[in-house]
Amino acid sequence: MDLFSQPKPSLDPAILQQLKAQIADLLQLDAETTISINQLQCKEPGCPPVETVIIILTQPTKQYKIHKAIGDITTADVIKAVQGS
Repeated sequence: MDLFSQPKPSLDPAILQQLKAQIADLLQLDAETTISINQLQCKEPGCPPVETVIIILTQPTKQYKIHKAIGDITTADVIKAVQGS
């Protein structure tokens, strides 16, 4: 039994690309800017069960967290996360 691996739910790559495009448009990023999106699961008390972390590799690096699975994130969620930082 591997104690360090967690099963990853399959995700449609088109959904991930659409989310990256929304973020790039919203933040007016150029095509060269890297956007990293990771979905994390937490089983610790008080921690949301699923969290999506969005990292924009600019100077300085920007990070946004949305307490939803990648496939459940809406444009409104992205706008709220960006405006809240």
